[in-house]
Amino acid sequence: MQITDLIAAKRDGRQLPVQAIRELIVAVSDGSVADYQVSAWLMACFLNGLSDEETVALTAAIRDSGEVLEWSPGGGPVSDKHSTGGVGDKVSIVLAPLAAACGLRVPMISGRSLGHTGGTLDKLESIPGFRTSLTPSEVALQVEELGFAMAGQSSSLAPADRKLYALRDATSTVSSVELICASILGKKLAEGLDTLVLDVKCGSGAFMKTPDSARKLGEKLIAVARQLGCSTSALLTRMSIPLGLAVGNSLEIVESLQLLRGGGPTEVRELVIRLTAMMVSASDSSLTADAAASLCRERLGCGEALSLFERMVVAQGGDLDAFETSVRTTRGGERLEVRSPRSGFFAGMDALTVGETVRGMGGGRYRTDDIIDHSVGWEQLAPPGRDVAAGELLGIVHAGSAESAVKAESALRDAMIWDSPVDDLVLGEL
Repeated sequence: MQITDLIAAKRDGRQLPVQAIRELIVAVSDGSVADYQVSAWLMACFLNGLSDEETVALTAAIRDSGEVLEWSPGGGPVSDKHSTGGVGDKVSIVLAPLAAACGLRVPMISGRSLGHTGGTLDKLESIPGFRTSLTPSEVALQVEELGFAMAGQSSSLAPADRKLYALRDATSTVSSVELICASILGKKLAEGLDTLVLDVKCGSGAFMKTPDSARKLGEKLIAVARQLGCSTSALLTRMSIPLGLAVGNSLEIVESLQLLRGGGPTEVRELVIRLTAMMVSASDSSLTADAAASLCRERLGCGEALSLFERMVVAQGGDLDAFETSVRTTRGGERLEVRSPRSGFFAGMDALTVGETVRGMGGGRYRTDDIIDHSVGWEQLAPPGRDVAAGELLGIVHAGSAESAVKAESALRDAMIWDSPVDDLVLGEL
């Protein structure tokens, strides 16, 4: 079929043959189809949807548009976790070494900040010298040696997704559930996974605002991944307030190190253990969920996950000592205390407002070529879900200038949530 036929078919709500979808993605990858035509096709898909069969075909075509990692037999199961994005979500930074400490091979291909949500790669790059640009062979070698790697998507893994995502962003078709599903899984399944666990966020700081929309996406992701041979499960989790107390790249690395050393926010630690235990039990049917969770607690508590993280940082060129020295001595530019304007029950901070505030200080991007300021962010000192007094210190703004700090402080005052119940972090398992 010609590209004009594919556009017309989706415009009219007709189903496309699997082979036609494969040929279209090949053309997207090699540049033999014009961007304006692909954009028209994406808009037709956005308006009229894709069937389950079409979504599976599109996902497989994206996965197969580049190299698919292959793993030596006899090693541990190959597993990964993906979050649909949120504010303060540093789970992957703790989970990957913990999963490796539990015997899994974890080739974690991560992303950068997107809109108001943070990116794992940007957080890791706040560590001086840390290299996220690894070739697939470098990822595979490090995974075999250490059990895990944390890197960005290379040009040879799911290259069609790069083009499709850029065009979706430019044409306001990002929010299509089917296109989201194909994008996420096309990249993740190119890692050659045996099992995958998903953390599907919902709330003001997530792309899916309601539990129903998050559940719909989670169920679609699970169904497509399983049809393509990857055992997959998911948690629905809250993103109405930030996850943890730190939001901002270097601040989140500090909190991740606290978690790896046995401290940090209890809620984040429990989520890390729950998701890692799901990965472990999915990879070993002899382990119950409780037994897998006990194993995760033991490997986190004994320092093995911390040791693996430290070795990974060295292997990827990072200097953790220099990072921690910098954090202790400079604390990142201008600091401004934020105090409670009233007494009452403090339910937390609106996740979307906090994410946009940190982004506005330079902690995220408005354009793909924006330079990240790793030092800026929001350091919350008062945990949500308790009574506070007027004038009590709630947190500290870390900004690049006094003007930026004052602007952020004003926005964060508006983000405070009062006299509302704090929802459970985990809303359900799919």
